[in-house]
Amino acid sequence: MSKKRVSLTLEEELVEKIDAEAEMNNVNRSKQVEAMIRGYLDSRSIKTAVIFCGGEELLSMEEWKGKPVLAHIMDNLELQDIQRAILLTGNNRSEIEDHFGSRYHSMNLEYVSEEQPQGKAAALKKVRKRINATFIALNGHVISDVDLEDMLEVHRDENSLATIALTTVEDPSQYGVAKLKGRKILGFKEKPTSGEEPSRLINAGTYLLEPEMFDKLGDEKLEDLFAQLSDTGELFGYIYGGKWKDFSQ
Repeated sequence: MSKKRVSLTLEEELVEKIDAEAEMNNVNRSKQVEAMIRGYLDSRSIKTAVIFCGGEELLSMEEWKGKPVLAHIMDNLELQDIQRAILLTGNNRSEIEDHFGSRYHSMNLEYVSEEQPQGKAAALKKVRKRINATFIALNGHVISDVDLEDMLEVHRDENSLATIALTTVEDPSQYGVAKLKGRKILGFKEKPTSGEEPSRLINAGTYLLEPEMFDKLGDEKLEDLFAQLSDTGELFGYIYGGKWKDFSQ
């Protein structure tokens, strides 16, 4: 990889700390600064995705354009440098694992399953010990091309515990419709009648989550967690206008 020389002006105390780290790691100052910057940038990016792909309908393995829905989802994740995907499966684990194995191109795959699925919240609780940084969670029956870097910028700007991608639909009467104040989600109105919808923005099935949200996660539906976070002002929306296809509809 090519390198470029740059000049930095830093506080003397900070330089002393960098030099101490460099000596401890037996590298020069330049390599130590590079390692520290790389580590910081890595800590600010998303490396792990959790995909909800259980359910009796097996929608994540439904074929579309020559391959399973789940493959389309993982294609987009790989394009955005996700390195690890945890697949939350039900009694369809063997079908999914037989098809995809332990890697999908450059991504490592892990499987967590429930013999008797109890919903997304219960499934998500099973990965608590596997996650210690901001992560993306996705519905395994929805194909989209959400720009995760742009969504993460909104998530960081709002210091959000959870950010939901929101997409616009012509007829929101079959969905939960977001009520917004700026980017803050005040709640969802379920299946509003025509003329009573607070917006045309619905949950697009992509969520940016902080590991601290596990402390608030109960055995209820995932929607109950979002309702709780909207009440405390910790839930935000990322309005998304790209590709979106829900195979449950």
